Amino acid sequence: MQNAHSNLMDLTIVLEKEISILGSLRACQKRMFESVAMRNWLAFQDEHALSSTLSAEFVETDQARIELSRRIDPAADGSRDFYHITAKAPLDERARLNALFREVKCSLMLSKAENDSFQTYVANARAFVEGLMETVNPARRNKIYTRRGALASAPVESVVLNRSF
Repeated sequence: MQNAHSNLMDLTIVLEKEISILGSLRACQKRMFESVAMRNWLAFQDEHALSSTLSAEFVETDQARIELSRRIDPAADGSRDFYHITAKAPLDERARLNALFREVKCSLMLSKAENDSFQTYVANARAFVEGLMETVNPARRNKIYTRRGALASAPVESVVLNRSF
């Protein structure tokens, strides 16, 4: 019985850590969006690196939660059986664990929505710049040239526009 209680306490700690990581990740996503909107590419690089670190940390913590779930119930299948696992807990612990798990799921959905929104913003900005380039120079036929006028052979990932346009 003590082992089951210990596992539930560990599960609470892991869920709280996931919530903390997701909060930090969402704040990082907001700063990434702001840095792109303000064209601050150094800040974007820093935030992107932080985002990658936080994502890796979340994956590790989520794996720990799944392992704890399997320790409590060996037949458990990750997140799908979470409520089945907590059903065996005392009423007050069950309510607390279920509330924490719902908060994790809600934060994950919000993070995904913000990420999708950011991706849409970047895609629209890229389409705008491509349209602008095609309007300004329609004869280039999707070719990019270097500063010296030679045809760029490698695929160009980023283009810097002269601000005099």
